[in-house]
Parts: sequence; C-alpha cells; structure tokens
Amino acid sequence: MYRCNHIITRHKIRSMRFSTIAVSLIGILFFAIQSMAQVTQPRRYEAPHKNSDEQFTLISLKEEGLAVIKDLNKFKDGKKIWELTVLDTALREKSKTEIPVNDRNKMVGYDYAPGHLYFLFRTGETTKNDFELIDFGINGSEVARFSFKPDLDFKLTHFSKAGDNFTFGGYVNNEPTVVLFEVKDNLIRVIPGFFQKNTELVDLRTNQNSTFNTVLMDRGSRENRKLIFRTFDEAGKQLLEDVIPIDEEKSLQTGITSTLEREDLVLLGTWGERNSKQSIGFYFMHVDPFNEQKIRFIDFGQLEHYTDYLNPKRAEKIKENSRADVKDGRLPNFTTYVMPYRLTEHKDGFLLMAEVYNPISTMSPYYSNPYYYNPYYSPYGNLYGSPFYYPGMSRMYRPYMYGSNARNVDEIKTSQTVLLSFDAHGKIVWDQSMQLDEMKMPGVEQVSDFVVLDDKVCFLYKKESELKVKTVMLTDGSTSEAVEKIILPDPQDVIRSEREFDGGVRHWVGDSFYVWGYHTIRNNSKDDRVRDVFYVNKVVAR
Repeated sequence: MYRCNHIITRHKIRSMRFSTIAVSLIGILFFAIQSMAQVTQPRRYEAPHKNSDEQFTLISLKEEGLAVIKDLNKFKDGKKIWELTVLDTALREKSKTEIPVNDRNKMVGYDYAPGHLYFLFRTGETTKNDFELIDFGINGSEVARFSFKPDLDFKLTHFSKAGDNFTFGGYVNNEPTVVLFEVKDNLIRVIPGFFQKNTELVDLRTNQNSTFNTVLMDRGSRENRKLIFRTFDEAGKQLLEDVIPIDEEKSLQTGITSTLEREDLVLLGTWGERNSKQSIGFYFMHVDPFNEQKIRFIDFGQLEHYTDYLNPKRAEKIKENSRADVKDGRLPNFTTYVMPYRLTEHKDGFLLMAEVYNPISTMSPYYSNPYYYNPYYSPYGNLYGSPFYYPGMSRMYRPYMYGSNARNVDEIKTSQTVLLSFDAHGKIVWDQSMQLDEMKMPGVEQVSDFVVLDDKVCFLYKKESELKVKTVMLTDGSTSEAVEKIILPDPQDVIRSEREFDGGVRHWVGDSFYVWGYHTIRNNSKDDRVRDVFYVNKVVAR
C-alpha cells in the first residue's frame, strides 16, 4: 500500500510540474503574440502595366485615400495625356481623370492639401522655361490651371503650398533662391535675402498654420560659418530669423524642420567633421531668435542600437571609444553614410527616422560634393521610378540630374533603419533599429517606414514579394520579427516575377501602410493566364 501511494504521489508531482511548465510556456507564447505587431493586408488594388509603359507615381492623401498618376504616352488634340486615379482608404476607385498637358511638359513636383492635389509641370530644367500648375479636386475634377515663367535661370529643388500661395526653392547661378507664386494675382516674386555664395538651401517646408520655414547652411571655407533659419508668412513676409554659429571643426550636413504640430520649432539632421562626406551623428536644435541656444550633438556611439548592424565586438568597441572621445573633448572617429527621411511630432517630443547606406558606385555626381547635397542634384529619388518623399513630407521633387547615365542600379546599398525618440528638450529618450538585408537601390531613397502603436513600434519594409516586419516593445526593448508574403487577390494566383527596384513601403495614416510594386502573375484558372500589373496593398499593424 505504501509503495502504491508513493508511485501515485510521484505521478502527481510530475503532473503538477508538467502543468506548471505548460502554463509558463503558454504565458510566454501569449506574451510573445501580444508583443508582436499583427500585420494584415485587408485590401489590394491592381492596374494593368506593360514593361513599355511609364511607371505610376503614388501620392498619399491621408484620410482621403491615395492618388495614382501616370503618363499614358498618348496624345489628344495635340496634348500629352496623363491619367489620375483617386482611391479611397479601402483602395476602391473613386474617380479616374485624364489630364491634358503641353507635349513638352514634364512633371517636376506635386503637393497635397485637404480636398486638393497640385501638379507642377515644366517644359525644361535649366533655362527660363514655362511652369504649369494644375489644381485638381479629390473628386477628380480640374479646379484651376496656372501658367508662369520666371525671369531667371532657375533650377528647382523644392516645391510646396503655403496657404493660398506656392513656394519654389532652388538655385540661380549656384546661389540659393526662394520664389513665391501668388495665385490671386498670378504673380511671381523673388523673396529677398537668399542670394548668397557658398550657401545651401537645405530645407523649405510649410507649417501647419500656412507659414513656411527655410534653412540655409554656410558651406564656405571661411571662419564664422552660420546656419540661418527663417520663417515667413504665406505672403512671403519674414516673421522670424535665427542665426546660429556652426562649430569650426563641424559641419551640419542635413536638416529637417518641424512644422508647428507642437508649439516649438526645431531642426534635426546629421553632422560630421568639416568637409567630410560621412556623418558622425545627429543633432537637435531649438529655434529661438530671442535667446542664445546651443546645438545638441549626439554621436552614433552614444546610441544603444545604431551599431546593431555591426559585429557585436566592434559595436561595443565603438561605444567605448565614443565615451572616451566625448570625455576628452575629441570628435568621435566612427562615421557612416546616413540619410534622415521623416520627422514626426507628438505630444511628448519628436521622432526622427533615418537609414544607413553605403555607396557601391562612385559614378554619380552626387558623391562629388563633400556634403549630402549639391545645388543640381537631389539624392531623394526619381519621379519616373518609385515615388519618393522629401524627408517628412509627401512631396516629390524631380532631381535636376535625372536622366544622367551616371546613375545605375547598383549605386546604393541600404543596410539599416534607425528611429530616435527625443523629448521636448532634445534629449534622447530611446533609439531603435531594423536591419534591411542589404537592400540595393538606384539612389539614396527611403526603403522602410514605421508606425508607433500604443506600446510598440512596428517597422516594415518590402524585399521583393515579402514584407519584413520588426516589432519593438517600448516598455522593455524586447523585439520580435516576422515575414509575410504579399497577399494576392485569388488563391490560385502565383507570382512569376517582381521588378526588383520598383516598389516600396510608406506609412499612410494611423496604423496603416501602403505597399506598391509591379507583379507578373500567373493563374491557370483564368482565360488570361498571365497578367502584368502595378499593385498597391494596404497593410495594417495592430
């Protein structure tokens, strides 16, 4: 009897242990599921597309949907025809409209304001050629059309709407220039104070209240170099100017201004050693013309996750050297190529997203400049390739050097996305990163994007016909990763091929992204067994 009870007792103990382990495993599994962003693809849009067709350009309309525009390469009554398709947030077609333009015109920019889309066309790029600005309602109807011709040899780099008017940034004789187009009077006016030698127009950006900011950086070799931040009202009247000296041994390379979603204006970007092509870190600056302020510099070694793409031993060594360099007042010697793309404002501070890349070709004129920009080449992308975004904005500007045979598809290898959280005073709260599987790109173009959910960040990028997802819990920094296939509309659809460099991911609105590309799809159950399409998938993170 004793032996039998002893056996039963051991059995009970084993059962209890098994139950405890099982409950623990279930708890761990439940926590892992809860901590990982759940990604769904509830909607897809397709449009026929042949290899000989011009490519589509996507424009986010936020809560109003998406706009899809394409040069049809056909003519009617002596005009070239473009096609504008407006989709709602479920990717259902709301309207389709043909846009007739001068047959010599090329699209060089666009902008969006609630209820309206604005397309900017130009007959040329390097001479005093005509501009044509077309205002379309979101319902697909043309509202107005304006034509004007600057009396300048104006090379365009920036374009945006400010209130009822439009701003144009660029260069005349290698000197930065800002031009205002006043719609009511159909008048073009040059805003004074920008014709300065050895100076770069780094940013031109419209604020939430219809004012606009400009950022000039001194690129000269002389001492006492300065950064000049200005804000203007929509009529071009200067409201404030903040002139900040640049440290003698440093250069400010890029800059993105906030847009007054919060009450404070800030400038964030990258910095490096003077005359260097590579960056040492990021900077944060409050705009305050009434008080003396300092630029807050952060080198990469001070960040927790920036070096995650490197060998762990090397990463730790970089952090050790960074601490020693900062303590001794030296510039850290670890540098990388990095481009900031998106600045997001929220109630507690700011988020800055950037991507780390390496040039694997030195043929582009972009790299002949010791800084990230030069007056005649925008590194952000190609109108007739995948749509690109000026950092932090859904605006596209065509590179002045587009069409140069110096560009090639092996020019850039993007390796990592980084996200930095700053508090309202410019201190780093946290930083996170996502590895990008060495994405080859035809230029310096944004590869990935992110969305911040209640307690986590969800990173997303597209690798051919797969979505790569990384979730980071903001509470404890734990991470999880997943791979999702691009969902097709029919279970019998099979992807035969996807164009490698034409497509991407962008945050849309709220917790959703839009993903686009070009597929060749086979379905043996249909009469047209093979179809070539341009596609857009809506992706929602929870």
